[in-house]
Amino acid sequence: MVVVAITSIGASPARAAKVWAIDDGERIGREAVGTGFAAGVENPVWRPGQPIRLFALRDEVVALQVVVEADARPLDGVTVELAPLGGPNGRAISIDRFVEHFFHMPRASSARGSDHNLAWASGSGPAPGAFLGVVPDALIPVEVAPSWAPWPMRVAARQNGVVWIDLTVPREQAPGVYRGRVIARAGGATLAELPLELEVLPATLPPRPVATMLYYGKSELARRVGDAGAERQLWTLLHRHRLSPIHAVSSPADVRAQLAALDGSLYTPAAGYHGPAEGLGDGIVVIGMYGSLGDATPDAVRTVGEIADELAAHRVFDTADVVLYAEDEDCRSPRGAAWRAALTGAPNVNARRVRVAWTCSEEPKHQPVDVPIVGAFAYDPAAALAAREVGKETWIYSGYRPSTGTVLTDTEAVSLRTVGWIAAMTAARRWFIWETTAWYDGHPGGRGPFDPFVTPETYHNKDGDALMGDGVLLYPGRQVDRFTEHSVGLPGVLPSIRLKNLRRGIEDAGYLQLARASHREEASAIARALLPRILAEAVPGEPPAWSEHGAAFFAARRALARFVADGGVDPGPPAGVGVRPHRPAELVLGWRGGGGLRWRYLIGIPGALLVAATVLAKTRRRGVSP
Repeated sequence: MVVVAITSIGASPARAAKVWAIDDGERIGREAVGTGFAAGVENPVWRPGQPIRLFALRDEVVALQVVVEADARPLDGVTVELAPLGGPNGRAISIDRFVEHFFHMPRASSARGSDHNLAWASGSGPAPGAFLGVVPDALIPVEVAPSWAPWPMRVAARQNGVVWIDLTVPREQAPGVYRGRVIARAGGATLAELPLELEVLPATLPPRPVATMLYYGKSELARRVGDAGAERQLWTLLHRHRLSPIHAVSSPADVRAQLAALDGSLYTPAAGYHGPAEGLGDGIVVIGMYGSLGDATPDAVRTVGEIADELAAHRVFDTADVVLYAEDEDCRSPRGAAWRAALTGAPNVNARRVRVAWTCSEEPKHQPVDVPIVGAFAYDPAAALAAREVGKETWIYSGYRPSTGTVLTDTEAVSLRTVGWIAAMTAARRWFIWETTAWYDGHPGGRGPFDPFVTPETYHNKDGDALMGDGVLLYPGRQVDRFTEHSVGLPGVLPSIRLKNLRRGIEDAGYLQLARASHREEASAIARALLPRILAEAVPGEPPAWSEHGAAFFAARRALARFVADGGVDPGPPAGVGVRPHRPAELVLGWRGGGGLRWRYLIGIPGALLVAATVLAKTRRRGVSP
């Protein structure tokens, strides 16, 4: 639990400022002052006069945001400091702080002026204007913050400055409460002191609850960042977020160059790594990314055999999915069937271990490949099960409202959080995100290189789609070929608020996995209440069936934590008087409070109160205190 008690001081300008905190499920606009969140309304972790509480499992990263809100006078030299946390065994809980960088979002994603696009059906996008204005996304470590996103911060009158804080709990951390203190200052004067308590629960998060595969452009990375070590930094950053970069290979030398990430040795203390999922390899190798090997000629098949031999020599087949990407988004291509036939009949035994994949959103059971990768708009768990019965494994591709969340920036912060939940609810085997470093907008109809710190429009095509943030989940740590005026100086990539929410959803999937082990029906009911209609159940033209706000997801995770913690330990109450639903999918929680109220949960969907009562009755019968 994180406790924030704001202490104002009398000196000007401190008297004019507000300092408040919220969890990681919102994107706080620069000009969004005086919001209900600042007063504790619909804020799942804080309200005035009461403590904030966050909780974590071992080997988990939890995040919060500290907002410094200026009144009529600007604030200069603004810092948010966090002292080391002390607790039961004195181990170090890693603290990472980021300046939230703002850019102007002038319009919503669209296609030829209509409200539909590649990311959502007509009528299923966000409310008009809901996420426009001056909004944050890129997260810049305070240690390298540049003059155009400075640290200490400058906060203009009646505007916000926001600091993102990650707290990484080691895998060996003893359960208990860990305490520290956040101090917000402006020009050396204290604006507020925020006592902080993090409760570590007696359970460990699974290392990789959901399998992913995120593409990045090697050439884009080299051109824009211009550093030979940037690729490994990108791998490490994604690994810290429980995400897997695609290890695209076209030769045995490519395998050897990426072996440390595939066997997990890159992610060990010996290699300087300290964080989630230590020692775990990335688990995905793609031969001939996006169909780059072309036809299944004898020479190409021989190359695949050489690559497979190298992978087998290092036992990569034992720990990773190894697929050949036959074709991209062309279901009529003969390459899928040709590559499958060529590898099935190959004389090289290791080549026969390589599965053939492609992206095609038709019925997966009838596709001529081993691994159909189906667009989120068409993914049907029942169809995936039917395909599995004939030996095919169906993966899911990209995102599409109202079936899933999306990667775009002009939508709710929690949009990508749905990926983890949906994958865990449906047993979707692996989730593919097509691009993370598309800083050049090079598709037919694209507009060429752009500065992602300034330009929110990242994707255009010949069909008239104009998308905000698509393909840019990571920001360049340096810009050396263009836009050098916005170069941070970090030889690698920077995270985004969307990346953090993708991580949060995958961690939430870990809670669901653990809770199901002992309380399968109750845990499944919590997930279904949060996301009552997903994938093929969703109705195009209707809004998504989940809340746009982090409070509902926080509440669901809290409900799961009760089952995860050993012996039914209550992870503590939310701040305030419960989480009021924004939409029917949300959860409403009560808790053990100072007055001795008993912890309970209700599922806030029409007709689901009986389900909730059944869940509670079952927990009582099993001897678990509700």
